[in-house]
Amino acid sequence: MFIKNGVFTVAIDDAPHERDYLTTELVFIICRGVYMEHFTHTSIDVDGLNSTEMILKVLNPIIDQFQIILTHGITTAGFNLIDIERIFMELNKPIISVTENTPKGQFDEAARNLPDYELRRLIIERAGKQHSYVTPAGKNAVFFQYKGLELKSVHQFLKKFAKRSRLPEQLLLAHKIASGL
Repeated sequence: MFIKNGVFTVAIDDAPHERDYLTTELVFIICRGVYMEHFTHTSIDVDGLNSTEMILKVLNPIIDQFQIILTHGITTAGFNLIDIERIFMELNKPIISVTENTPKGQFDEAARNLPDYELRRLIIERAGKQHSYVTPAGKNAVFFQYKGLELKSVHQFLKKFAKRSRLPEQLLLAHKIASGL
């Protein structure tokens, strides 16, 4: 897949939450290239398991408005994991999950304290191998998992759209908006 400058993407990130919050917002930014076309959001449970369901619920009605899905990692709202394999299979749209930091060993240890640990572990395994790439905007690599694209297309996307930070512009925009909620 050749990544064009005007590719339609939907970038997804979660809003910050306090320790005692039960829910937080999941933000969806639809962009044509780096320009925002549409914004929406929905609530998800902190440390729950409904982020995948809510993403599918929001994206299914607007499936024709984007070509690629971007997520800021596979974790939202604490340990509410995004099943990128399931989203790819159900929507038949490529998905790239990008984060600035690679998870440390504490993730598995902390996840063991939550209900449905085996399901959470399965979602992590289904996401696949974590790759790294140094974008034009950074000295340090970003880390990513992907479905539905070739590795060289993911590299092309990151090279083309990570201009002001290590994150692609679309995801940076989603992150900034989510941070302001």
